[in-house]
This record gives sequence, C-alpha cells and structure tokens, in this order.
Amino acid sequence: MHPAIVHLPIALLPLAVGADVLGRAAGNRGLLSFGQKAICVAAVGALGALASGLIAGEEVNVEGESREMLMTHRNLNLAATLAATGMAIWRAMNRRPSAVYLGVGVAGIGIVAYTAYLGGKLVYDTGVGVEPAHGVYRADAPALRAGQARAFVKTAATDLVHGVQHMAQEVGKGQIVPTLVAAYRKRHVPVQLAEPATPEPSHSPSTTYPS
Repeated sequence: MHPAIVHLPIALLPLAVGADVLGRAAGNRGLLSFGQKAICVAAVGALGALASGLIAGEEVNVEGESREMLMTHRNLNLAATLAATGMAIWRAMNRRPSAVYLGVGVAGIGIVAYTAYLGGKLVYDTGVGVEPAHGVYRADAPALRAGQARAFVKTAATDLVHGVQHMAQEVGKGQIVPTLVAAYRKRHVPVQLAEPATPEPSHSPSTTYPS
C-alpha cells in the first residue's frame, strides 16, 4: 500500500506549489483556488504515506547501509509531512500564498524528490520489501484480503506503534539523516592511515650474564 499512497504527495505537492506560483504571478484566481485545494489533498496523502511507511518499515529486512537509507527516507518524509500539513493549515486561512509559503513548498518538493529517490533505491538496489530478495521480514504477514482483514488491521496497528517508537529512539540517538552524514564524511573527512607497525627484531637480543 505504501508505494501506491506516496504518489499523492509526490504528484500534488509540486502541482499545488506550481499553481500558486503561476496564480500569484498572473493574478489568476482559478490557479490560486486549485493550489489551495491541492495542498490540502497533498497533506492528507503525506500523512497516509507516512503512516503506511512506518508500518512497512517494520515488515522489511534492513541492515547496514540499507538501514541507514531507510532511516533517512523515513525521517525526511516526516519533515516533509509536517511542512505539508502546516502549509495546508495556513493556506486554508489565506487566499494568496506568501513568499515564505512558496519557499517552504519548494524546499518540500526537494525533500520529497530525494526521499522518493531513496525509496526507489531501497527497493531496486537492495531489494528491501522484495520477497525473492529476502527483503521481507515476515513472509506470512496478513494481507488486506477477505478473511484476513481483522488480522491485517491488528498487525498494521502494532507495526505503526513500533514504527513510531523506533523512529523516536533512533532520532533520540542522533540518527536523523545517516545516509547524508555518511556521504559527507566520505567526501570531506580525510582517511586516517594506520601508522606502520614497529618491525620485530630478526633475532633475540643478547643477554648479559654475571661473571
């Protein structure tokens, strides 16, 4: 469900901001009205994407680099969701977008674009969530189908609670954007070369005995 739901904020956030930019520049009320409505739908979609992502994150196998990528993807999407929600609330009370509003929107588009890239990389590069690639934590997880609906909702609710708890724990440890931190260190932090070991003597040192 998560890959399907994410298309709402991915598509509607740029549309909402773009309509507002053009509507403000041209004084077009139709575009401004569209932007006002589109950002609300984008925010609702972002909340759904965040919730389904937290659930999905508890059902996949991740370790090492892929785990860092998943944390970065999740935490940046939380930031984008909060931004979109704040934008929707502000925009519902204002007919015209401000420059700050548009600036936040452009930044949000950048974040969403990067997190979407990370999401695709997780699946297509590392096989996260792909059963044949052993990227699924539990192959017998209940699916949203007849006869399993109650178990599906119960499991999803449990995963959502655990997902929020894990996110809070990792953010509390400073693991906010580990993928970006690792990339920065790789480019800017010089590699510390190990000092050469002191060579061992080729023979035992002589010993002086008392005469």
